Amino acid sequence: MRTLIALVVVVAAALVALWQFDVITLPFERPSPAEEAQANLFEAVQMGDLEALAARLAGGADPNARDAFGQSPLMYAVGEYANLEVAQVLLAADAQVDALTDAGWTPLMYAARDASSPEVPLLLLNAGADPTLVNSDGETVLTYAQRNSVIRNSGLYARLVELTERPFVSGWPSGYTLPVEGATLSSRANHLPGAPRAYRNGVHEGFDFYNGTVSVPIEYGSPIRSVAAGRVVRADSDYVAPSEEAYGAIIEKARSSLSTPPEVLDQLRGRQVWIEHPGDFLTRYAHLSGIAEGIAVGAVVAQGQIVAFTGNSGTLEAAQGTRDDPHPHMELWRGDGYLGQGLEPEAIYVLAAQIFGDRALPPLTGE
Repeated sequence: MRTLIALVVVVAAALVALWQFDVITLPFERPSPAEEAQANLFEAVQMGDLEALAARLAGGADPNARDAFGQSPLMYAVGEYANLEVAQVLLAADAQVDALTDAGWTPLMYAARDASSPEVPLLLLNAGADPTLVNSDGETVLTYAQRNSVIRNSGLYARLVELTERPFVSGWPSGYTLPVEGATLSSRANHLPGAPRAYRNGVHEGFDFYNGTVSVPIEYGSPIRSVAAGRVVRADSDYVAPSEEAYGAIIEKARSSLSTPPEVLDQLRGRQVWIEHPGDFLTRYAHLSGIAEGIAVGAVVAQGQIVAFTGNSGTLEAAQGTRDDPHPHMELWRGDGYLGQGLEPEAIYVLAAQIFGDRALPPLTGE
């Protein structure tokens, strides 16, 4: 009997030792599926395993969890374990782009320090990361970008310098380009968001790029490019222009309303392409004459990729069967609000400089 008791004591002691060193888990300590997913999330990020990462997130893992050092999964994904696709998945799962460690480090600081390509910090800027934040050592993103030759010798570095020289408007992106190569924004207030559109009892919700106003020629068929990397969520490949009579009926419906009904405004944009971008931003490209090959719902596009061609669809000129007054029209949306909403032209240009860079500003303003 004493031998049996001694054996039980030895086995129990061994089990306790194994439990203390996490070799075994007692039944009542078994983690929940969500806890298991969370425990394996950082491992999936480190391994760059997209399938495992998706499974962990679907299993309830928190994309904004922290490790023992206060680092988030996104910090891992853009820093030491730099992986653009992993970072994109985490951002799509609402990972906080400006998460802070106890020392004030942000994902963008890790990316600027460790990136072997400008694509990773650019992704964070496009998603709305604030490059002006300062950590406990008094250092900013620019500090680490200066030390990283890959970033310092890229075109992104000049944009970082611009961004850190002025206050940052939180909630909006940066690092975007304009949809027309080499263009600037128009200096005419009528071509900006918020401009009145009396003919339809409404306001303009985007930027117009008319020939003679944006520093480069604009013609029917001029290429239109995606302002940032993203995924196509609308492409009107089967668009049919209304007749002049039908167009008149559309305008009459707008005029009989207090403001342009959303469905009417959608018709007046003509043929369109919509693209979702990291950070829950959306761009709309309107009045198109055609859509580029391969641009369809679900297609992934790169910044600067041609997605469509300039036209005048949705206008009276198009309904009359002419190619008169072609112009790219681009809108940038965040939730239910568009860039420039409620702002005066001067404030629009300030925000546009953050998003599109100083070179996007017109030579003259206020015309």
